[in-house]
Amino acid sequence: MNLNIKQMATLLLGATALNIASCSDEWNSHYDSESGQLVSGAPSLMEHINADPELANFGRVLKHVGYDRVLESPQALTVWAPVITAEQADSVIYLYDLQKNVLGRRDQDNTAITQFVQNHIALFNRSVPSEYNDSIRLLNGKYKVLTGNTIGDVTFQKKNVLASNGILYKLPYAQTFYPNVREGLSILFGLDSVAAFYDSFDRYELNESQSVQMGIVDGKVVYADSVFDLSNRLYSIGYVAREDSNYLFLAPTNEVWRREYEQNLPLFNYVNSLANRDSVQRVNAQYAIVRGRIFNINQQKNDYNDSIFNTTYIRMTGYYGLNVYQTPKEAGGILHGLTPWQCSNGIIYRDTEGRIDPATTFQQVRYISASSHQHRMPQARVGEEPRPLGTMITRSIPDSIHFDVELKDKNFIEVEPINYGSSLQGGNRNSTIYFYLPNTFSNVFYNVYVVMVPAYASGTVSRDDASNVPTRFKVYHQQRRATPRTSSTSTSPNEDLEFDYPNDESDGSTPLTAPADEPHGSGRYFETSGNDVDVICIARGLQSRLSCYNAIGTVDPIHRFRITTDVRPSAITNGSMTTKLRINRIIYIPFETKEEAEAYQLDLSNLKEFRE
Repeated sequence: MNLNIKQMATLLLGATALNIASCSDEWNSHYDSESGQLVSGAPSLMEHINADPELANFGRVLKHVGYDRVLESPQALTVWAPVITAEQADSVIYLYDLQKNVLGRRDQDNTAITQFVQNHIALFNRSVPSEYNDSIRLLNGKYKVLTGNTIGDVTFQKKNVLASNGILYKLPYAQTFYPNVREGLSILFGLDSVAAFYDSFDRYELNESQSVQMGIVDGKVVYADSVFDLSNRLYSIGYVAREDSNYLFLAPTNEVWRREYEQNLPLFNYVNSLANRDSVQRVNAQYAIVRGRIFNINQQKNDYNDSIFNTTYIRMTGYYGLNVYQTPKEAGGILHGLTPWQCSNGIIYRDTEGRIDPATTFQQVRYISASSHQHRMPQARVGEEPRPLGTMITRSIPDSIHFDVELKDKNFIEVEPINYGSSLQGGNRNSTIYFYLPNTFSNVFYNVYVVMVPAYASGTVSRDDASNVPTRFKVYHQQRRATPRTSSTSTSPNEDLEFDYPNDESDGSTPLTAPADEPHGSGRYFETSGNDVDVICIARGLQSRLSCYNAIGTVDPIHRFRITTDVRPSAITNGSMTTKLRINRIIYIPFETKEEAEAYQLDLSNLKEFRE
């Protein structure tokens, strides 16, 4: 059963007391704090508080928010009751009423309870001897250091006061509430937008294994003690609510949030048939703002002075990639000039400028490893029956093999045609492979490159072997339509109704023309060298109308390419060309404008920087 916070808040008010009031005999035991022997007849925690005039204002707060019932019930708790003024009590009561009656916030999320009342209560009996030092967890999840004389930085006025349902301490003033990073987003001025985005993903789920069943009413299980677990999908990029973590959040202010949201919306234009299309667009445009702004300080060296890398960054051997920021606190650094705001589990910096470049996070350069079957497939139709066009084998490149261009991937696929006829002319003599581009964006322009290797890449033949010959191929492209067509044409039985159909190719694809500056292509033909790694630009400034990037689910790819060799039978016979395709990977790079895409020149000396 999944419920959002507003639906669960009422249930959790009662569940809070029930969870605290465990049925365990151990929790409900009354014992002498010195001897450890069980006793009976002591006043309750609430009776102790009511009997002390200096704690009257604290008692008034407890009664107003309903926690007097909790402290009167037979349950084992420890309370650190602070001496507060009437004005302080009125302030907490006003905050509680404002959130409950005006903002409609339920007790589970009312900060008067979570940041004040629960900040002074813990489960179990916790008496302390003179020599004591340990960490305890309060009801709101915060951890405090408890010693023989202090909790946190507050010294006791009284300690180890025995109650029938726990232990009471008296403090001269209230404990300071230290919000965690998640809570800090709702407290710091100007961060309402990112805080609301996190709130929208909060979900409570009933933990049936830890809940106590009371019986079955009208065929449904009724729980006497309901335990709910809070989850949030955004925690996958950083558990910023976990108290034992240590995160740095470069949080965008409302102005930055609005500006980047408007910039991101055009990047997430989806097919019309996508369920909840508009909602998916909005969520991804907002998710793109958050991604790349969270850093795990526990993983940083030298107190993150030298460098920081965000939680979506993946370290690879010999690779120092995107999402990494050098000397972040120095002039020109990502954090320079910003004021840190300390939280219980990390630090928040307010980003008033928009310091995260999308090109270093969600909109980075990408590639498809050819050895990954997820984004490619060989397929074709021979005669009236669909048959595979060829065999496809994944091969490894030995460490002893070196090329002029350094490769990151040490694998490649080798595609070879299957001959169904009695001769090359009568059968299938060419190789074909399809591949798709995952995680592309709408309203951007892509340069697409295919990286091919020669025959000796497998290490089975030498560099001077006669089998190291070039191949010639064509590339065809299709882009998914916003709305699929309803019928096919009689002349193209293999066409896909969801993709463009701009010409008379049998599958509706468009033959691509080699860019004017591509040394491995001319017109509709591309050709490898046959003796080294070839990085061939098969599309320059290709406009993407739709998006298939989705951080919260999967969306079918928008772009489909077909690579087909086009080698004359005579060239195969005399051994001057091969119909084998040896593909290492596909690289695709996004640009904001067609002019930028056309002016870009790929740095062939640093292919290791491109990753999916």
